[in-house]
Amino acid sequence: MQTVTSKLTASIATLALLLGLALPMSSQAQSPIDLGVRGGVTQATFYGDDVSSNDFRPGFTGGVFLNYQVNDAFAVQPEVLYSRRGTKNHNSAVGNDIRVRQDVIEIPVLLKLSAPTAPVTPRLYVGPALGFVTNSELGNGNDADDSFTDVDFSGVVGGEIAYALNKGPLSEIAVDGRYNLGLANLGDANNFEDVRTSAFTGTLSLRFDI
Repeated sequence: MQTVTSKLTASIATLALLLGLALPMSSQAQSPIDLGVRGGVTQATFYGDDVSSNDFRPGFTGGVFLNYQVNDAFAVQPEVLYSRRGTKNHNSAVGNDIRVRQDVIEIPVLLKLSAPTAPVTPRLYVGPALGFVTNSELGNGNDADDSFTDVDFSGVVGGEIAYALNKGPLSEIAVDGRYNLGLANLGDANNFEDVRTSAFTGTLSLRFDI
């Protein structure tokens, strides 16, 4: 787990560095960079050759993001999110249902397109996401870290509807919906050799001018 922790620390430090570089811009009339927080619910499951059937299970997700507005229509948004995923799957190798809970640090980098319809603005986005699995447990509470890899990689697609507030530092509130499709095998044992993540997530986010 030291490797995962070091990678997570480096990722958060990189985001903090980006924020530090953006702070001098706050003296301008309008900074192209906003800082945001988001939180919500994720419904996750597994899919793959070692999964005969699956059931989406609820979990929590939340974190921070930086939004860099390149122009009125296009933005780049890196995020650091914590997700608690719960899955229930019928595993074909062992022939019964398996419940798994995982703690995951996700780092998506989203490319966003906005419609010119302020103050209510719909957006679409897509991008890759790197995940670090910091903990895995079976439904009975047994440690399952040895059954899964430490690193996940997925593609993200989604959209949001935002409302501009422009009240003090709070610039915007938005409702977000996204889908994560796992592209890397998470299995690291005989019963989980071909297992990937699939998750739907809904969040509420707040953006602040910096």
